Amino acid sequence: MKKKNVLWFCVVLMMAFGMSSCSSDDSIEGKNDPASEIPIVGTWELRTLCYPDGNTEISSDQRDIFMFNQSGKVKVFIKKGKPLYPDLPNEDGEYDYSYDREKQIIQLCGKTLKCIISGGDMHMEGYHQGPDDGLYVHEFIFIKK
Repeated sequence: MKKKNVLWFCVVLMMAFGMSSCSSDDSIEGKNDPASEIPIVGTWELRTLCYPDGNTEISSDQRDIFMFNQSGKVKVFIKKGKPLYPDLPNEDGEYDYSYDREKQIIQLCGKTLKCIISGGDMHMEGYHQGPDDGLYVHEFIFIKK
């Protein structure tokens, strides 16, 4: 009789652990967090400016802050002076944006930029007429905070 009770106890334990492991698959971390569905949402620091003539790494105490929210607004905090970045806001304030994850583009301040988010980095890339009438690429690299 004792062996039968032990067997039933083992069956009940296996069912309990089996059910809990199935239910944990349904609750993947971040699945119910709306911000996890929109990777741009959050606080980003502008780390690197990339131009045809070279890259400029921005020191951590001078990085401009971009806070993207789910409702299509970004708050910008410029750390030092008034930078003149093509395609990005150059003054503190709140700006409209729209991000298309599938097309990997962002519309920001009336401009459309290529926008790739991978891990903790976001790369925004734009194109401008150069002084020699050719197009040149510039890139902004952000890190997520």
